[in-house]
Amino acid sequence: MKKLLPLILSVFLLISFGCGKNQQAGDQDQKKSEELKSENKTPDKVTEVKKEDSKQDGSNDLGMKSGLPADFPKDVPVPPNSTCHGSIYNQTEGTTVTFVAKGKPADIITFYKAEMSKGGFVQEQGSDDLVNEKGGMLKWNKDKRSVEIMMSYKPDSNETDLVLSYKDKK
Repeated sequence: MKKLLPLILSVFLLISFGCGKNQQAGDQDQKKSEELKSENKTPDKVTEVKKEDSKQDGSNDLGMKSGLPADFPKDVPVPPNSTCHGSIYNQTEGTTVTFVAKGKPADIITFYKAEMSKGGFVQEQGSDDLVNEKGGMLKWNKDKRSVEIMMSYKPDSNETDLVLSYKDKK
């Protein structure tokens, strides 16, 4: 019994001090991980765009220019009750213009179907299947040109984001 008591006490001390060191190391690893996470955080919401981001030609670092492009087709209507946020040109994809319009996608779709038809554009077959009350995509063709509209509805503000792309087919 006298030999067993020191042995049990030794085992108890080893376990106690050994586990404490592992716990401390684990705590330190967790603190380091939390510090790294906090350093990599990004703001949840960007509320301000810096004016310095725009170059003198009205473009930003991504090449997006403010306003409607000079070569915007005269036979393609601008969405009703909308604001143009800018455009960008890509050699393979053509020109893309972004808008925000008041109202639901269904109203904008009705407008574009009528106006594009008046302008001589033919809606691409099956593109009606790609729209619903939340948005979607429609495409028209005329001669060797194509126009594509993608929409996304924001119910909280009753606005629809639109991306209108146009290009010449080769």
